[in-house]
Amino acid sequence: MRIAIVTPVFPPYRGGIGTVADHDARCLRELGFTVEVFTPQYKTPSKAQQGITRLQPFYAWGNAAVLLNLVTKLREFDVTHLHYPFFGSDVIAAFAAKLWNIPLVLTYHMKPKATGILGFTFRAYRFVLERFVFRSAKVLLVSSKDYARAQNVHHSNIVEHPFGVDTNRFAPGDRAAARRHFGIAEEIPTIVFVGGLDRAHYFKGVDVLLTACSRMKSPWQLLVVGDGNNRKTFEALAKSLGIAGCVHFVGSIPFEALPMAYQAADVHVLPSIDRSEAFGIVTLEAMACGVPSVVSDLPGVRSLIIEGETGALVEPSNAAKLAEILDRYCADENFAKYCGGSARVRSLAVYDERTLAKHLVAVYNGLV
Repeated sequence: MRIAIVTPVFPPYRGGIGTVADHDARCLRELGFTVEVFTPQYKTPSKAQQGITRLQPFYAWGNAAVLLNLVTKLREFDVTHLHYPFFGSDVIAAFAAKLWNIPLVLTYHMKPKATGILGFTFRAYRFVLERFVFRSAKVLLVSSKDYARAQNVHHSNIVEHPFGVDTNRFAPGDRAAARRHFGIAEEIPTIVFVGGLDRAHYFKGVDVLLTACSRMKSPWQLLVVGDGNNRKTFEALAKSLGIAGCVHFVGSIPFEALPMAYQAADVHVLPSIDRSEAFGIVTLEAMACGVPSVVSDLPGVRSLIIEGETGALVEPSNAAKLAEILDRYCADENFAKYCGGSARVRSLAVYDERTLAKHLVAVYNGLV
């Protein structure tokens, strides 16, 4: 079977959609399928990679791109798998699927939010063009039906297909060695946050996390992994809260070092503030490393957590409650280890990417 994956972003760009597309492509190839990834060639050139076609956009803005030559490129495949939203090229992929009579599978990642003119543009796009794309898809995959219900996602064939994690690569490790790697104290309970610090990721809630940490009563240190144009703002906030000495901004780190960021921690936190956060792959990565997660009680995001077993849920933007929960994990090492062990078991049972790839193949086989 020949499978075309169409995605707005792809590694080395850091982001959830690209990570999922990369997982799918890699696991499908391991199963013996021919896979080609089609993604835009943005301003920063990327080195050529086998199985990845980076197309020059006719027009690009942010992560939106119009890839006109997708129409001809997709002709030779048995299945087109579109990762949505991909403004500009989702319609082209849907048109090509109809033109060449090729089944279109759509993975719905999130519903973009914005205000003002951009918000109006999103609404107009959904009202007109999104309908065409959805109608063209034979199946619509959602990471959780919880999120799909919350966003009023409708389709005649919705299938729940969670995102996965490489449980071989992300696995428990030497905590002390990981802390030495990042130059942080070995004996102090550690919280880890992994995510973008740019304006596009405003919804990650880093300011809420810093405020919560400033209210904690037990010893703690925070490892912040990620970078962006808001980093200096967050560093200034940590300083104004009097906690700069406890917060370690390490910036973007090599992909190979990412498991160590989780292995260094007693607890992972995803303090997102609104529904722009739809799932949380970082939570899966933490789980696979045997680290419990404290995440915001948001549709989709909350589906990853078993309260009191693999982590905890917290009301979005509630810094006081977040501080209280983090205090428990930092003060009670045995409880943190228990939840971390449960998280590892759940990641193996439910979210292993290779097992999920077989489910994806079953979806394809039902269409071809």
